[in-house]
Amino acid sequence: MMRKVGVIVVCLMLSFCPHLIDGQGKKFACSFSKQGAASIGFLPEYVPMEICTDVIFKWFRFPRFVNRQMLFDDNDKIAFSRLVTGIRQRSRTGRVVASIYGTGADFSSASGTNVRRRAFVQAASTLLLELDADAIELNWERPGNENSGKGIATDRLSMVTLLQDLRQVVNAASSLIKGRPRELWIRGSIHPNLIYSSYNTFDVCELVDQVTLDATSSSGSTSHAPIYGQIITLPNFGSFSGIVIKTGDGLMDATQTWIDNGCPPKKVMLGVGFHGFLTTSSSSGRGFFGNNFCSCGAGDGKRMAYRELCQSFGQRGWSFGWDQQGLTPYATRSLNNGQTERLSYEDVNSLRYKMDLVEQKRLGGVYADYIHSDDIYGTCGQAYPLSGYIASRLQAIPSDIGFAIEWN
Repeated sequence: MMRKVGVIVVCLMLSFCPHLIDGQGKKFACSFSKQGAASIGFLPEYVPMEICTDVIFKWFRFPRFVNRQMLFDDNDKIAFSRLVTGIRQRSRTGRVVASIYGTGADFSSASGTNVRRRAFVQAASTLLLELDADAIELNWERPGNENSGKGIATDRLSMVTLLQDLRQVVNAASSLIKGRPRELWIRGSIHPNLIYSSYNTFDVCELVDQVTLDATSSSGSTSHAPIYGQIITLPNFGSFSGIVIKTGDGLMDATQTWIDNGCPPKKVMLGVGFHGFLTTSSSSGRGFFGNNFCSCGAGDGKRMAYRELCQSFGQRGWSFGWDQQGLTPYATRSLNNGQTERLSYEDVNSLRYKMDLVEQKRLGGVYADYIHSDDIYGTCGQAYPLSGYIASRLQAIPSDIGFAIEWN
C-alpha cells in the first residue's frame, strides 16, 4: 500500500511540473551569425534543429538612443525575423535567443540612468513581443570595476538594477502564452578578477536563466581558453629572468568560481568555438618563448572556421602538437620568409575534455560559435563532426534530478 502511495505522489509531482521534466535535458545552443552564414549561403532553414535546442542570433547591435527612445537596427530585426521563421517552420520546441551586443561603455550608459535604462528595457521588450524571441541575452562580458573592465566602477550595482527591470518584462511576456516561458540570459566573463569584482554573482544568477561563459577565445585571441590556467617561468633575459606568469584563464577555475559565488551549475553554459586561430611569428620569437608563446607580438589571430582549417591540413608542411594545459591541438608550419605559422583549434579530442567538464560540474549545457563554422557539408569526412559529438555527449549525461523514496 505504501509503495502505491509513493508512486502516486511522484506522478502527481511530475504532472504538476511539466517544465521540470523538460528542463532536465542539457541545452545545446547553436549560435548563428547573419554575416558569416550569408557569406557561405547558409540559410536559417539549414540550422540542424535535430541537435540544437536553442539558436542564438548574433548579434543585435546595441540600440541607438533617439529622442529618449532606444531603437534596434532595422536590418538586424529583418535578419532575426527570418531566423525565427526558419526555426519555427521546422521545430515546435526549438528556441531562438536574441543576443544584444554592446561595449562595456554601452551597457554602463544604458544601465546607469533611469531614462536610458527604461528606454533600453522598452527596446528589449520589442524583441520578445514583436519579434517573438524566446530569450534575450546581454553580451556584457567586460563590466567595469576600480581596476579593470571596459565599463565603470558602478556597473556591479547598475547591472543588477537593469536585470531586475528586464526580469519583469520577461515574466510579463511569459504570462501571455501558457506553457511558453521566456528567458533572460547574460554573457559572463571567465576572467577571475572580473567575476569577483564586477559581477554581483548571487543577484545576477538569481535574476537570469542562463550565464553563457565565453570560452571561445583567450587573451589576445590567439587560442581557445584553456581548461587549466598555464604557469610559465620566463627564461633568462635581463630583468625578466625567472619571472613566473600565468597565461590565460582556465575554464575549470572559471566555472567553479561562478558556482562558488552563488550561481547554480544548471544556469552555467560553457562556450566552445568551431574555429581555429592562425597566427604568424618570427623564428626568433618562437625560440625564445616556445610553442606556448610563438604568436607573441603578432596581434590577434586570424579566425578560421573548422570547415576551412580541416581542408588546410590536407596541404603539405603541417606538424601537429598538443597543448597539455589548454588540452587543445595545434599545428605549425614554416614559411619561406623565415616565419612560422601556428594554428590553434578545437577537434573532437579537445571537445571530449570540455564535455567532461560540463558533466563533472553539472553545467546547464553548451553553446557553440558558430554552427555554420562546423564542417557542415562533410568535406573532410562526416558532416557536422563537432556539433554532432557535443549533441551526443549531452544526450548521454544523466538527469540532475533524482527521487529518493524510502519504503517502509
